[in-house]
Amino acid sequence: MVESSSRAVVGVFTYMDDALEAVKKVKAANMDYRMYSPVPRHEIEEVTYPEKSPVRMMSLVGAVTGCACGFALAILCSLDWPLRTSAKNVVSIPAFFVPGYEWTILFGGLSTLLAIFIFCKIPSVLRAAGYDPRFSNDKFGVVVACSTGQVEDMKRRMLDSGADEVDVRDSL
Repeated sequence: MVESSSRAVVGVFTYMDDALEAVKKVKAANMDYRMYSPVPRHEIEEVTYPEKSPVRMMSLVGAVTGCACGFALAILCSLDWPLRTSAKNVVSIPAFFVPGYEWTILFGGLSTLLAIFIFCKIPSVLRAAGYDPRFSNDKFGVVVACSTGQVEDMKRRMLDSGADEVDVRDSL
C-alpha cells in the first residue's frame, strides 16, 4: 500500500503508444496507477485490465437469486392461499415461469448496475489529484502514486516512455 506521505507523478502523453509503454513500466514496478484517455480504445483496456470483469459474475448471481425468489414467492403464495382448479396441483410449476422470469430480469439488471457502481467506484465524490482537463480533450495521462523516495525514478520512467511533460502533485 502507498504510504501516507505519497506523491502523484503525472505524465502527459500525446500518443497512446507512449502512454501504454509507461503503463507497462509502472505495472512492472508494481505501482498503483490510473490512466486517463480522451477516447475509449481496446488497446488501453488490454494493457491496464487484462482480466475479465467481475461484473458478469455479479449479474449471474443476481439473476439466479431473482429466479429463485420469483419461484419461491409464487409457490409460497399458492401454498398459503390454495386455489384448486379441477385436478391440477396447487403448486403447478409451469404457471410460475412468468414471475420467475420477471424476477430474474429485475434482479439481474439491478445487480449489474450495482456491480458497475462498485467496481468502477462510481460516484467519485472527490476529484482525483492527478486529473488534468487535457486528458478529456486530446492528451493521454498516466498518474502514478509513489512515495517521496520513488518520485525521481518514476519521473525518469515517464520521460523515457515518451511523456511530453511530467508533473509531481501532492497525493493520489
